[in-house]
Amino acid sequence: MVSPRLAAGLKYFLIGLVVVYTLSYCVVPFSDGDPAYYVLIGRGLLRDHLLPYDYAFDHKPFGVYLFYGLWDKIAPFTPGKFTLLAVLLSGAFVTISRAFGVFNRTVAFVILTVGGAIFDVLSGNTELVLVVGETLILALMLKGIETHKTALFFLAGCLAALTVNVNYLAGVCLLGPMALLLFSPRWFRLSRCVVTGLGGVVGLIVLFLPYLIVGHGALQTYFSMQRSFLHMYGGALSDRLQCVFWMTFYLGLMLPIILGWIRHFPFDLADEASRRSMILPVWLASSFPATLLSGHPYQHYFILCFAPASLMLAILFREDALPPRLALLPLWVSSVFFMGTAVKRNVTVALYTSRVDYAEIARQVGHAKVLDIRTFHAVFYLSDLKPFDVYLFSDHIDIFFRQNAWKRYMQDLRQQPLYVVAPYMGCERHAVEAPVCRWLQDHYTLTYAVNVRHIHKNRPNKFSLSLYKLRSQIEPDAPKLLPGP
Repeated sequence: MVSPRLAAGLKYFLIGLVVVYTLSYCVVPFSDGDPAYYVLIGRGLLRDHLLPYDYAFDHKPFGVYLFYGLWDKIAPFTPGKFTLLAVLLSGAFVTISRAFGVFNRTVAFVILTVGGAIFDVLSGNTELVLVVGETLILALMLKGIETHKTALFFLAGCLAALTVNVNYLAGVCLLGPMALLLFSPRWFRLSRCVVTGLGGVVGLIVLFLPYLIVGHGALQTYFSMQRSFLHMYGGALSDRLQCVFWMTFYLGLMLPIILGWIRHFPFDLADEASRRSMILPVWLASSFPATLLSGHPYQHYFILCFAPASLMLAILFREDALPPRLALLPLWVSSVFFMGTAVKRNVTVALYTSRVDYAEIARQVGHAKVLDIRTFHAVFYLSDLKPFDVYLFSDHIDIFFRQNAWKRYMQDLRQQPLYVVAPYMGCERHAVEAPVCRWLQDHYTLTYAVNVRHIHKNRPNKFSLSLYKLRSQIEPDAPKLLPGP
């Protein structure tokens, strides 16, 4: 039996941790580097009117850059930008999800954002965008069934096309619940299936209309670049085994919720009320394979499963049918642990970024394009730099060209980019190949350098960098071009 004083102390400790955990996201420019990279390409799209991937390359589809580029326009500040986005998306998710059952929205919001500390929910990554889109699609289809309005299925199809083009994994997540809504007994109508498919086609045409207008094989190039990269990006066997382990572990944390749901809402396809209660667990089950597809053990992937699970837990709470406390204890203990690690990481990132004078770099470079040689893209995001080579991410050129990566850098250098950003003391630490180093030494002048050391290691970390400026006009050798894959 826990004493009242101890219980009160634990309560205030947890409330304080939640407050600190939330605030820690508000003082950093980003907690996860992915959204910052999406904004970079979004800026090229909306500001410089360059379609992906003419500005910079990443393997995600067109929709994600459009979304994050628009958010960058709406929220032009830097600290807390993606946390505010995560909070708004979480609120939208909880509000729209009332279509699937009765629950307290505050409880559902707290479960998603606090319990989701395990999966870095407040970093504002694409998975939250996906689950909001998926929720709206399923809610429109369910409303269409209830009101017999076929037009809602058309809207759901259009939105599905847009959501899948934020992240292709959405197609896997939607497969199960959409099949349930379209093909279940008494819900099946051929017209609904046709109209949903038609909406998807229209949505795709609207989204890719800019590529169709540009022509000249632009759309084919867009998909071929993705295909080439994803072929080489697939996780190694060790990564895939780690991915299976961690996603299975996370699923184990959700298991008491799933079992509690099945006990309280037995499955029966013949009963309409039972079919409605099947939407969330089928959505969760359909999302689990999506977490395994990339072969990389990134925890934020599991938001795809945790989002419907959080709704299930909120509904069980409302129904007074919660699983036993001990069964949920691993989930809450894990949440507390990951809140602590998130605070530590965010404070560290705030310290690291404060040691780089991004304003000075922006002042020096101005509107010139900058060649990136294996540096972290934070400098491009925080100094608002324009990339010289479309393969901007620190390891993309190595993934694409492998042992010939230095040849790609030499090809770029011979085109005389005015500025080059490289790892701090990259030549001395053998992070940059010798021919590239010799070219930098002969033709460029170091204008800014910063050594941001690891807190626990006496060596430069990824925020460290060196900025070089072209010293004189060069008569370039005729380079042997090394085109993109």
